[in-house]
Amino acid sequence: MVPFSPEMLGVLAIWSLAVVSPGPAFLVLSQVAAGRSRTAAMGVSLGIAIVAVTYAALTMYGLAVVVAQVGWLAAALRIAGALYLIYLGLSLFRSGGEAQPEAVQAQGTAHFLSGVRTGLLTAAGNPKAIAFFLSLFAAVLPHDLTSTAKVELLAAGFAIEMSWYVLVASVLSTRWVRKQYSKARATIDRVLGSALVLAGVRMSGQ
Repeated sequence: MVPFSPEMLGVLAIWSLAVVSPGPAFLVLSQVAAGRSRTAAMGVSLGIAIVAVTYAALTMYGLAVVVAQVGWLAAALRIAGALYLIYLGLSLFRSGGEAQPEAVQAQGTAHFLSGVRTGLLTAAGNPKAIAFFLSLFAAVLPHDLTSTAKVELLAAGFAIEMSWYVLVASVLSTRWVRKQYSKARATIDRVLGSALVLAGVRMSGQ
């Protein structure tokens, strides 16, 4: 194992700050954890982490520059992400207050995979993630990293992503939080739905 250099530790510190700053992914995960199930929320966490590490790897190997330079590809990612957020927001707003049956909440693998899909789609077009990995992350990334160091940095980044989102999912899916959420579900779902629609509209106009 290659010891992390001060530069690599700095990259991981910045990555950590980017992860914990609120954004569309946090909103989606919060609703899934409190309103659906912990299993689905864990799936969302994994989906978000996979996309983040993918973007980081693209940046490390210079492929992110290609994405940034091919205008239609970057725009397509942004628009697709915006449309998905708007779809999620409208769905949440329309169904505000409707609790899911316990039979649905109890599903295991299917619910987890549904969460993974939600996490992947939410994170793939997230402008916060794209902007971070194509700008700040690329700027602070050491240019002389060995292949081993790159792999270790990606593994550490994945651990950061998973640790934070699993923590959020675990806290917001506790029985007490879910009970409080159920009391004001209609209002919370409509507020979160409106926030997601607004985020999607802002993304599409950038």
